[in-house]
Amino acid sequence: MDQANEKIALIKNIYFYLVAFVALMMVVFSLADLVNLGLKTWVFTKADGPNYYPMTGCATMPPAEVKSGQITVEQCAQMEEESRQRQEEERVASNQRNVVRDISFIVVGLPLFLIHWRILRKKDGNQ
Repeated sequence: MDQANEKIALIKNIYFYLVAFVALMMVVFSLADLVNLGLKTWVFTKADGPNYYPMTGCATMPPAEVKSGQITVEQCAQMEEESRQRQEEERVASNQRNVVRDISFIVVGLPLFLIHWRILRKKDGNQ
């Protein structure tokens, strides 16, 4: 019976250490990503600048098509500006999604780590 109890205790220890490790990694990577986003937003502002890619079609359209009346130069410029605005909005939305994800991981990971770590410390008698 002693061996069975030792195996159960070993499995419990492995579980608690594994969950504590995973939770700690959630917090660490989320904090690193938040620092990354913060640095890109406030310090190295060009690092997260817009990656504008011209629309296919209008920018690659031969001048003959523009001149032939199929599309005006103004329409082409307007389409390009709308595309640029959509891409900027998507970049901002992507950054916001990343912040929400990181905060969620911290809110879940930190208590999970602290609870499991406290249980492990009590087991070791090192309160």
